[in-house]
Amino acid sequence: MNRMYGSKGQIKMDPAPPADPAPAVPVALASMNAWTLNMARNKADVTSFGDPNLVYVQGLPDIKGTLGGWYDSDDLAIFDAALGDVAVALELIPSTLMPTFLWTGLAWLDASIDVKATGAISLSGNFVAAAGWTRQPVGP
Repeated sequence: MNRMYGSKGQIKMDPAPPADPAPAVPVALASMNAWTLNMARNKADVTSFGDPNLVYVQGLPDIKGTLGGWYDSDDLAIFDAALGDVAVALELIPSTLMPTFLWTGLAWLDASIDVKATGAISLSGNFVAAAGWTRQPVGP
């Protein structure tokens, strides 16, 4: 297991992924500097009379996350995707030093822009799964 520094992370997106079986062709989004992926699973309370504590069963993962970066007038794809009616294909790569280790899937994307007189223009976005997500390589 290697520990890594986040500066080599990457976000790739295909704003109009083709239908199966053709694969999506994501390209790197310009000037991005942050992403999060939350894979929390829902839980249902199945506590019965006499149980010594609350008891739960686990459900499906709720795939969602955030994207962040700097405004780049040459790459406005994140805003086009947010205003579009098609789920985008995302690839979230922790380090380009290991580009085949990533999470990927279709997502619905929102985007925001933050403009301040005292700083750089930043952008951010939220996403939720639009279909199944996978981790590459698949492992334990």
